[in-house]
Amino acid sequence: MPLRMKLKQPPAGPGAPIDGSCLCPDRLAGLGRREVERLPILVGRSQVPLAEMFDVSGDGGEAIEVEGDLSSFARVGASMARGSLVVRGAVGPRAGAAMRCGAFRIEGPAGDYAGEGMTGGLLRIRGDAGDDLAAPPPGHSRGMNRGTILVDGSAGHRVALRMRRGVIAVAGDLGEAAACGMLAGSLFVFGKPGRGAGALMKRGTILALGGIDPLPTFLPAGSLRFSFLEIFFDALESAGFPVPPRARRAPYLRHVGDLSGGGVGEILVPGGAP
Repeated sequence: MPLRMKLKQPPAGPGAPIDGSCLCPDRLAGLGRREVERLPILVGRSQVPLAEMFDVSGDGGEAIEVEGDLSSFARVGASMARGSLVVRGAVGPRAGAAMRCGAFRIEGPAGDYAGEGMTGGLLRIRGDAGDDLAAPPPGHSRGMNRGTILVDGSAGHRVALRMRRGVIAVAGDLGEAAACGMLAGSLFVFGKPGRGAGALMKRGTILALGGIDPLPTFLPAGSLRFSFLEIFFDALESAGFPVPPRARRAPYLRHVGDLSGGGVGEILVPGGAP
């Protein structure tokens, strides 16, 4: 039986920041219900027992289910390295930060910096994601370095900033500066990215099914059908992430850059003869 927690009442107003990093299988696995209820949660500069904010039931296994609006909670699932975590509601900033393994599903929107510094595992966001999805942690030069992030909605600015490895798929649109400084990895956008996508890109792939006007520092390199895309599309669908039929049928016009920094990354846009 999974460990279940239900938020008693959403915090009123902006209030003090709440550190939700204890809401993670690594912190809760193996604990009995009473031990879970006594865990401290940092609210501003004060600590309160978890039982003051959540009704708790079930055992302390590696499967955790949380119900409620956690948009005031930061760092939910941070440093997750095993098990599964499901939040049925919104989640605040830095959800899944430094995630290394396991599966974290958010049944609602996620705040800024979701998946920050991620190095493994699966982060599934059923709603929209905020700015700086998969960003580098403070003081680090590289962003996401392995793992998978799936977003059923849209995402904000600077998605995949300085991404090193891994896969990000977004069903909707993106804000500006997606994959800026990308070092490697794959970003699939089934909507349309905003301005400046791929700026300073070194390597990696951006697929923009909804179209894009590449920067002048990306040069067209022909139109082809890329068989390797089928491997990614099959993997996405096996994870329950729908792939639009047009993504499989379309030939893609390939643009290479960012040539201003000697980059050999690629932006793929539907169109042209195969």
